[in-house]
Amino acid sequence: MEASPMRGGKEHRVAYLQAEGRVLKVANVYALATESLYDYLTDLLLCNRFFDDDLEMLGCYEEGERLHLVISQPYVNGTHPDWTELKTGLVAQGLLDPSPRAKGGNFIINHDALGQVDVFDLHVNNVIRDATGWLHPIDAHFYFDDRAARVAALEKLGLNRVSGPTALSASGLPRIKG
Repeated sequence: MEASPMRGGKEHRVAYLQAEGRVLKVANVYALATESLYDYLTDLLLCNRFFDDDLEMLGCYEEGERLHLVISQPYVNGTHPDWTELKTGLVAQGLLDPSPRAKGGNFIINHDALGQVDVFDLHVNNVIRDATGWLHPIDAHFYFDDRAARVAALEKLGLNRVSGPTALSASGLPRIKG
């Protein structure tokens, strides 16, 4: 980014792949800001849908008995907005701010088919302002009351279809015995 070097946070280690114009993110599943791995993975689908991201799940690996996910997303050249700019900008882009005095990064998307969708973790390090002033959430998460509500939302959005290999064995990765 222009103003500061790219750095990861609690969830991800990051690297800029300049030739591809993408960011490689390695997520430690034990440090995720979601209740489950399923929630994290479906949050990637929801980010692609609601924020027009192009998040791609590239694979996974185990290191020191900890599972890591490898994800790619487009690089956004810009700067992180300050808190006031973030809140004002996201509201101008159509998100609702349910707690105007709070600094938790929680917003709501009004969706025709789903009603109100809770989005969280949109703090200043997870949003980038590009040269046009548009704010790009780069790491958002979604809250649903329970798994059934999340599954129902995914179904309504047509995001409940499996594509690609459906098992690790189909992808050619070795299975761990034990």
